[in-house]
Amino acid sequence: MKNKILQILRLFLIVLFGYTAFHKLIDLHLFRQTLMKSTLIEEYQIDFLLYFVPAIEIFTILLLISKKYIHGLYISLLLMTTFTIYLIVLNNFSFYKGCSCGGIFNDMTYFEHIIINITFIIINLVSIISHSDNKSKH
Repeated sequence: MKNKILQILRLFLIVLFGYTAFHKLIDLHLFRQTLMKSTLIEEYQIDFLLYFVPAIEIFTILLLISKKYIHGLYISLLLMTTFTIYLIVLNNFSFYKGCSCGGIFNDMTYFEHIIINITFIIINLVSIISHSDNKSKH
């Protein structure tokens, strides 16, 4: 039963990263525009981030579906924490209130994003702790 729950939690992460990577790649122009409006991103960083962010999301998916999925959980935790810190800083210090996540996430407020991100951080932590518990029992 515990393994099924862990698989479902991993599936949530896979769907999240798949959805956001797909929407960034399908509309690179919009993603670029959103990055350009950010007060935290320098112009010279935009071309790198334009491809790096969806690439790291896809890489995370590949790790999450592999036998070494624990590495994907750690990278996912790092990404979600980084995205959350970025949103908190933007929320407090930026006039622009846009989102580069893509799809249904574009219309959300920063506060709503932060709550969702914290939820996914908790999913990551629960998955990592449960994986460690399972490993120590064997």
